[in-house]
Amino acid sequence: MAHEKMGANLRVLAVGSGKGGVGKTNFVANLAYALSKKGRKVLVVDANFGLNNIDILLGLTPQKHIGHVLTGKSNVEDIILRGPADVHILPAGDGLQELTQLSSEKK
Repeated sequence: MAHEKMGANLRVLAVGSGKGGVGKTNFVANLAYALSKKGRKVLVVDANFGLNNIDILLGLTPQKHIGHVLTGKSNVEDIILRGPADVHILPAGDGLQELTQLSSEKK
């Protein structure tokens, strides 16, 4: 019952584009910050496996990334970073070409 109640307020927003350099990362950072300042719990999942930017934009330096989770070296909870306004970030890692070709199971 607790999970059902929690899920009732859960919202997922996806931001994407077929073109790079159009402001997706800036939009996500600002939206996450604004929602967090309004009291929402926010987790940004950076799914740009080839060129992550959200951690850089927020001045964070991740020691681990989603690749460590997918290879079993870390748990998701261990890699989540806390950013400005208590925004949580799940970093993608930079230049991880193998993550751009994940199997359906790992996706």
